[in-house]
Amino acid sequence: MPYPKRMNHDARAETHDDNAALEAENAALKKEIAALRAERDTNVANTARDEAIRGAVDRETERGRKDRAELTAQLDALLRSSSEVRYRLNADWSELAQLSGGGFIPDTSAGNANWLEEYIPDEHRDLVRKEIRRAIAQKDTYHIEHKVNRVDGSVGWALSRAVPLFDEAGEITSWMGAASDISDRKNAEEFQKLLNDELTQRMKNIFSMVQAMTTQTLRQSRSLEEGRTAVSARLGALSRAQDILTGSSYAAADICGVIDEALAPHQNGSDRISYAGPPMLLASQQVLGLSLAIHELATNAAKYGALSNETGRVSIAWGGPESAFFFEWVEADGPRVEEPTRHGFGSRLIKEIVASYFDGNASLDFHAEGVRFRLNGKARA
Repeated sequence: MPYPKRMNHDARAETHDDNAALEAENAALKKEIAALRAERDTNVANTARDEAIRGAVDRETERGRKDRAELTAQLDALLRSSSEVRYRLNADWSELAQLSGGGFIPDTSAGNANWLEEYIPDEHRDLVRKEIRRAIAQKDTYHIEHKVNRVDGSVGWALSRAVPLFDEAGEITSWMGAASDISDRKNAEEFQKLLNDELTQRMKNIFSMVQAMTTQTLRQSRSLEEGRTAVSARLGALSRAQDILTGSSYAAADICGVIDEALAPHQNGSDRISYAGPPMLLASQQVLGLSLAIHELATNAAKYGALSNETGRVSIAWGGPESAFFFEWVEADGPRVEEPTRHGFGSRLIKEIVASYFDGNASLDFHAEGVRFRLNGKARA
């Protein structure tokens, strides 16, 4: 049996080197495979994390969108239920982007560069421009009361407010606003102002009238007691006329009520005083003047004329076309009348002062059959 050949020393060394190289290459390959597996596992973990983050972001975004939609719907419902005007403008207010007028002012859904001329009456445009400039310069809330052109073509009042919206740099991008119809309140304020002005003017007139009446009455009275009585009676006539105005609109009263109140102290349930005429409004100053005139005529009639006996009668008539006015007092069946030798303040009051309140003239005639007074002028209610 033959023996295997024995390897020499060099061959054995070469074989050993080849095995070492293969082992080193195998170790490097294992290391590379382990690195690839680790990288793969890391990528898988990162992908799962990213997906989890994206899912959370998407859910949060959707929740925020739903919350905003719900809040927007609630705000819109609130504004619509309160008939608020809603509008949106660009940064410099040069264009109205959208407006929902709430039935108060006309709607618009398209850009409108002429909104100021269309919505704001000329008398308040400069006022609105000034507030716009202030709000833009200060980046502040726009807040103003101004007149507006309404849907029905009339002019009303609005309380308007708008807030600026900003970009990331803090610059204004647009304005969101709302406005309320305050026409009723402003009209009430205006009416109250007119009443106050009327009351102030009327008080000045009354004080002037009382001062003149008191001075003239006392000057022409034969005694202090006579003067006191005359002044008291005339002040009572003014007071009754004032009651009529207080019960009306302060600025005017119907002539029938004026005559009723002025004659009240002389009515005794009989039909000795009759009067007739159309409904007619008199201005406050005319109410006071005519009340004094009737007081003077009725007082004289009770002392010396048709109301001083049992048979006398007084007929009163008034009227006039359009703004013209006449008032007539006629006495009959009383004592025979004679022209007085002395004319007091009462005669001057009804002939001159009262007539001036009607922009007209008056006559007082002492006919034998009875006194006649006629006033011609204009009614200025």
